[in-house]
Amino acid sequence: MGEAWFEAGQKKVVLRVGSEEELRRLYSACLVSGLPCCIVEDAGLTELPPGTATALGIGPAPEKEIDRLTGSLPLL
Repeated sequence: MGEAWFEAGQKKVVLRVGSEEELRRLYSACLVSGLPCCIVEDAGLTELPPGTATALGIGPAPEKEIDRLTGSLPLL
């Protein structure tokens, strides 16, 4: 999947969650589903405390698998 994703132009979609707790729940759901994912935590050098989850990268993976977990989230 990774090579096909790379060759197709690395589509990215940015969605919004309502809270850090929701972001961490989505991260856990991705892990349980076996989707490649990575949570991004703030270094705490500006306004957020260190370790605050600010983003979640999911994929590369088939769009249907990601949409199953993120399909109800609004675009940012």
